[in-house]
Amino acid sequence: MRIVIAEDDPLLREGLALLLRAEGLDVAATAATPDRFLRAVDEERPDVAIVDVRMPPTHTDEGIRAAVEARRRQPGLAVLVLSAYVEQAFATDLLAGGSARLGYLLKERVGRVEEFLSALERVVGGGTAIDPEVVAQLFARTRPDTRLDRLSPREREVLALMAEGLGNTCLLYTS
Repeated sequence: MRIVIAEDDPLLREGLALLLRAEGLDVAATAATPDRFLRAVDEERPDVAIVDVRMPPTHTDEGIRAAVEARRRQPGLAVLVLSAYVEQAFATDLLAGGSARLGYLLKERVGRVEEFLSALERVVGGGTAIDPEVVAQLFARTRPDTRLDRLSPREREVLALMAEGLGNTCLLYTS
């Protein structure tokens, strides 16, 4: 299994490379920027890329954009994305092209070596590895919010008047 790692944090990047090499895996290249990562994918033709979501220069979505571009350049490339926390838009962007050979894990999962290695193998084998916390938060955010449905007619009226900017004295005289 040939691997390219894209991670701007040198400690995590080198730690991942050391861990994977200790497991007998071939870490073909590591990169600290999206441009270097894409160059490494083009040159090394890895089986899998491990990519941080947030990378330089803005530390917003460069990593996820680079992962999508890498899959465009090398169809079938397995990608395991790492993120410090759940970012629904990024997970959605990544999964837009299909879920085969994709993974999205929280970085804390890397510390659980067996779980991390299992997720990596699943992704390379054609499967999907989504962190349970990511799944929980994605479902929680997609459920319709029914709190307004629980308001009484008077509570809805008061809320509508408040939305118009009316204060407590006006609210008292509208009932």
